[in-house]
Amino acid sequence: MSYLKYARICYVLLLLISCVVLNGCTKGQDSPTAEENHTLSLPNEAKTITYSKKLDTLLETLHIINDENMNSDVRQNKLQDFTQDLNLLLNEPESVEITDGEFAEKFDNKLIVITKSFQLKSGRLNVRVVNYRAPTTLTGTIGDKYTFIQWWSTKQLVHAQMLEDGGPELTTDFVVRDSEHGIQLWLGGHVSIYHPYPLFVNLWGLSGRKWTQKSIDVGKMKLPDSWELNKDVDELILENRQHDSMSIEGLDHGDGFLINSDGSEQNLIIEFSTSGEVRIDSEYSTASNTSEQQSYELIQEKYSENGVVIKYPQITKLKDTVKQKSLNQILKTEAVKGLHEYVDSGTEAHVEIDYEIKRQSERFLSVQYTGVRYVKDAAYPSHMFYTTNLDMKQASRIKLRDLVKVEKSFIELIKSGKITAVQPEQQGLISDFTKDDLIQLLANADVTKGSPAEAEMESFSYLTNDSLGMSVPMAHVVGDHAEYEIRFAQIPENIRQNEELWSELSSIEDQSVSTVGSGKLDTDQYEIEESQSFQTTLEGFGKVRFVSTYGYPEGLRKFFFFLLDDQGHILYSFPYFYGNREWVARYGGVEAVAFKDVNKDGLKDVIVIANVDNGIHGSGRVDEFSMGGIYFQKKNKTFTTIPTLDEALNDQGHNQTVKDVIQYVSKQRINVN
Repeated sequence: MSYLKYARICYVLLLLISCVVLNGCTKGQDSPTAEENHTLSLPNEAKTITYSKKLDTLLETLHIINDENMNSDVRQNKLQDFTQDLNLLLNEPESVEITDGEFAEKFDNKLIVITKSFQLKSGRLNVRVVNYRAPTTLTGTIGDKYTFIQWWSTKQLVHAQMLEDGGPELTTDFVVRDSEHGIQLWLGGHVSIYHPYPLFVNLWGLSGRKWTQKSIDVGKMKLPDSWELNKDVDELILENRQHDSMSIEGLDHGDGFLINSDGSEQNLIIEFSTSGEVRIDSEYSTASNTSEQQSYELIQEKYSENGVVIKYPQITKLKDTVKQKSLNQILKTEAVKGLHEYVDSGTEAHVEIDYEIKRQSERFLSVQYTGVRYVKDAAYPSHMFYTTNLDMKQASRIKLRDLVKVEKSFIELIKSGKITAVQPEQQGLISDFTKDDLIQLLANADVTKGSPAEAEMESFSYLTNDSLGMSVPMAHVVGDHAEYEIRFAQIPENIRQNEELWSELSSIEDQSVSTVGSGKLDTDQYEIEESQSFQTTLEGFGKVRFVSTYGYPEGLRKFFFFLLDDQGHILYSFPYFYGNREWVARYGGVEAVAFKDVNKDGLKDVIVIANVDNGIHGSGRVDEFSMGGIYFQKKNKTFTTIPTLDEALNDQGHNQTVKDVIQYVSKQRINVN
């Protein structure tokens, strides 16, 4: 009897449990979508958390790599972790949802990101190339870059691979295509990190889920005399030694590259056949190869007062003297506009501005000003940039809005990737601006408001032989400003303004500026260190005297260097010495000067090593150390510096002897012409 009672109790319990379960199932049947969403949300949520954690970890690793106060071995290990983990992150489906600009911004703009979509036989393939440049203070070599490729057909099929481990090359464009050999990836970009010259092209093939580098079969080839082609292992390297810079971009039909050299009347086209053979041919650009005899020359003038030094051009030998006077007044006013306020207000500041002629012809004169502004007690110096464009015929200024309609279609052209950054590492930064921001900036380009602080937040334009250049303001950490150029031929007629100007823009080959020297060196302002001043011969100047001097801007001793003729007249004033930036020159501190062709371009460069200190005297601790700097000679009878090179040179301690400097720099590919 007790057994039957127990059985009945169990039966009742089982019945109740069944009802509860059935009831739950019935409720679930009322909302099948809710159940499905609930079931799918758990793994998606877990996946999102995993991706988020990976991203946070990667950003923490990047901060350690960039922290110069950390142990170098720790940073080196973190660099290896970062490249490996970045590759893993790019394999995550969530990463493809981030735009190029957002991706770069998340990583403090240490990444350059380019994404394209290609229609292949098997369907649409999305491809993203990511460039990462490691800190020079960590690697000890300049421009250690890592290149990653990410590709996906759908969000569920995302793959990534690190293609290049280290090296200075920077991919700036690429092409993906079907061929008889399967899917191929052609990478193109700059070999040198300091100048967009020369260019490389290499080939990768997709096999399964892996890209492998392939050899390039060069078939038909037609090169102008000034162009050179070298095959370095499985890579093509193209150079045009007669011109300053080169750019590479994919052809519209997607089967090759167009390579352009600024100032050259000929471009190169690289086209890839389905069989994998490469055809290289040349085409004439829209610029005419006929030059026009110019009826005027340029000389250099200088505005100098209370720490403000501005060099600017003036026109001479123009037949119309009235027009010459009017043009020169514009040039002088625009060069010193707003900067004299430091003199008038007594503000403790040091400003040094130099100029470069970007285009000079009968109709156009385009002048670009660059320099540095130091204000006492400011957190850091500011890099200044502004321009003046002249219509020589009308004796008036030309603004960007006089040449193009700054409207939606022009901004879309810029956003489409047709522009090329003058500094390759800044290529992706333009994507950070919204269309509205760019319209507002560029519509008001070349309209200075008067003060240097306001000018730093403005945009400017300039003209080259075959391109329209634009400068936009940037954060201090990425250089204060960035310049981008677009070829005239790429600007559609419906965007252009003023047909008369456009009819002449590409019809004249510019000639280089003609300059003359200044007066005698002011020995009241500069004290010569005779032991480090030498007679020498330089290709651009002949026999000259190089002099090391000391000046006292703002009451602090600084180094200044000049070239003098045999009468003591200044032939050339060298750019600001790197060691002057944050330190004080030691008296008798110039330790060594050498004249040597460091970058093997046939022009002697100048190496300077000097002692500086932190400026703390009296009872404070004085830290004394060496600073090295290199002045690279250019073909236009000027010298230039590469601040990032000088910075790396000194941070890595390769500044103790001239031999140290030469050994370090000779490992870099540097071109300034």
